[in-house]
Amino acid sequence: MLEYGKLWRLGANEATEIEFFKPVRIGGTKIKKGRYTLYCIPNADTWTILVNKDTDIWGSFKYDESKTIATVNLPVHKQNEMQEHFVMAFEKSPNGAILTMAWEDISVNLPISF
Repeated sequence: MLEYGKLWRLGANEATEIEFFKPVRIGGTKIKKGRYTLYCIPNADTWTILVNKDTDIWGSFKYDESKTIATVNLPVHKQNEMQEHFVMAFEKSPNGAILTMAWEDISVNLPISF
């Protein structure tokens, strides 16, 4: 069960890292190519996704808010099927990709523009 309003790492043990091989845009923020970590603050109706410059971080215990470079609020979508394990998957979109994150009976979609 999600604990609403608390910072979560998106992954088990180490914070999930994402690497961009060219500049991208997430929300209204342009992000340089490079490696970043993803965090989330889940709530019932929205998830706040945070892109952070720190890498090789275990958990969310050493999260440094000053190193967050992008923050985007995403609406929560109800799913018909239960997702027992947390899943992240990319899908092509006309402007780049969509990172879908799903768990239990909800999902969120993070657009990433190239």
